[in-house]
Amino acid sequence: METIRVGLVGAGYWGKNLLRLFRARTDVVVCAVADVDQDAATRVAGDLPVAPDLETLIRHYHPDAVAIVTPPSTHYELARYALMHGKHCWVEKPLALRAREARELVSLAEEHGCQLFVDETFLYDPLVQTARDWIHGGRLGQVYHLSFERLGQGRIRRDSNVWWNSAPHDLSILCYWIDAPVRHVQVNSFSYLQPGVADVAIGTLLLEQDISAHVYLSWMAPQKVATATVVGSEGMLVFEGRFGQRKLDFYEFRVARKESASGNVIPVERFNCTESVRGGEEEPLALAVEAFVGAVRTGVLPPSAGVFSQRVVEILEQGLPY
Repeated sequence: METIRVGLVGAGYWGKNLLRLFRARTDVVVCAVADVDQDAATRVAGDLPVAPDLETLIRHYHPDAVAIVTPPSTHYELARYALMHGKHCWVEKPLALRAREARELVSLAEEHGCQLFVDETFLYDPLVQTARDWIHGGRLGQVYHLSFERLGQGRIRRDSNVWWNSAPHDLSILCYWIDAPVRHVQVNSFSYLQPGVADVAIGTLLLEQDISAHVYLSWMAPQKVATATVVGSEGMLVFEGRFGQRKLDFYEFRVARKESASGNVIPVERFNCTESVRGGEEEPLALAVEAFVGAVRTGVLPPSAGVFSQRVVEILEQGLPY
C-alpha cells in the first residue's frame, strides 16, 4: 500500500485539525469529506469532494480508512458500518457509549482484519510515554495513588456531560500507565449550567494492588488545569498537560524508617525534584496520526487500539450515564 486513502467523516472543530494533519502527509490521500451539514463540509473540504454521509463516501470514493470525528452518540453506528465494509477506522473518543458496543466493535475489527484506532491523543505525547517508562521501570517504587485534574472554561458541550467528554483523556492515561484492573468507580457529579448535564464531576477509582485514583473535572473553573500526579513509595511524578506548557517532573520521595524524636510524626527523609523534562515541539495529534498510519501499514496494534480503549468505556459506563 503506497498511499492510504482516508475519508473524513465530521467537519467540526476537531475534524478540521485532523484534516490538516492528514493532508500534510505524503503517504495519505484524503479522498473526501462527509458531514450531514453540507455547508460545513464544503467550507472545510476546500478542493476535496464532499459527501452527505459515510455510506456515500465509501460507495463513491473507496477509502482504505475512515476517520470518524462526529458526536459521541454516532460513533458506534458509523464505526460499525465502516468495519463491516472492511475499512480501517479512526474514531474520536470515546469509542462508544456502552461497553457492549465497544466490545462489538473490537470483535468486528478482528473479524474483518481492520485497525480500530481511538483518538486518545495524550497516549502519543512523548512525556506520557516517558512517565509510563518510569512507572513500569520501578522508578517510583510501589504505586500508591494517582490524581488527575482537568479544569477550565473550555468548550462547554450540550450533547455530552463533563465525565464523558473530559474523563476519557485521563482514564486512557491511567490505563496506559497502570496495568491493574479497576475494581470500583464512584462519581459525584453536579449540573449547574444545564439541567441533567453534569459540568463538574469528581471520580474515585479503586484498582487492584490497593492503588487509588482521583479524577476532578470541571467546566466551571477560572483557570485551565490539566495535570496528572502519580505517588509511589520511592518517588512521585507530575505531568503538566497543557499544550505549550507540557512538562514532566520527577520527585524523589522517601520517609524515614526509624522513629523520630516526636512519636506522632513520620519524618520525610528525602523530597526534591531531581528531573524535569520539557515537552518538545511535537504536536501530539500529529504523532497520533503517525501511529494510525503505521498501524494500518503494519497491522501492529497501537496504544489506543480498540482492544485497549474498550477498558476506558467500561470505566466511563461504571461511573456515570452519558
